[in-house]
Amino acid sequence: MRILTIISSILLTIKLSAQCYPDRHNTNWFDGWTSCETTTGPISQYGESHWIQYDLGYQYLLGEMKLWNLNDPAHLDRGVNEINIDISEDGESWTNLGSYNVPIASGFSIYEGEEILDFNEAQARYVLITVGSSHGAACAGFSELKINIEGVVTDVSEFETPEACFDVAIYPNPHTDIFNARIRTQCGGLMTVQLHDAMGRLVQDRQLSGLNPEEQLVLGSAELPAGIYYLSVQQEDALGRYQIVKTR
Repeated sequence: MRILTIISSILLTIKLSAQCYPDRHNTNWFDGWTSCETTTGPISQYGESHWIQYDLGYQYLLGEMKLWNLNDPAHLDRGVNEINIDISEDGESWTNLGSYNVPIASGFSIYEGEEILDFNEAQARYVLITVGSSHGAACAGFSELKINIEGVVTDVSEFETPEACFDVAIYPNPHTDIFNARIRTQCGGLMTVQLHDAMGRLVQDRQLSGLNPEEQLVLGSAELPAGIYYLSVQQEDALGRYQIVKTR
């Protein structure tokens, strides 16, 4: 078994066509996932099995899934044959999307994998793959998995209360590392400026006196992952929340 957290290689894939076999995979035995010991996974009804669970870190709208079976010529029989695919928003309640058969890999470096299914924008944070059978070996695994992402599911929204007596300008937006926030206020009083990620988790927090009619702030970080963020500004009963996009 194996649990993977935030596997960036399966997200937001870009297909290039500069070579004859754009999605080809190498034949290394160590380049992939292999399980040789069965255990009970997150769904106990499957019993002891080979399984792998992906934690994407956020809830996403999922698109097409492509899988490259084990492509080591000496261990092609370890490649998965029948797999069950389940998804979950919380890691506790699961929805089964069916059983799928994956053809054995070619063992050649031009092997391009298989399109397994389209999630059709199903919403999930966790993806569980449970192996029903391999192509003959006691061990089971695959070389690579990619899932196209159609969008992120956010639980915060962009708004501004009618009582807002400040003006917020954000630039550049979208941005790649840091951004500027210019805040002009007529409210007076302590001002709280916070940056949240798309799941509503606090990323940065600033406290301002509110005595200055204009504040210039530099926020964000090159270390933050790409995605949607929200800047919230609160002063007395006035509250505004503004969407920001980090592209890389």
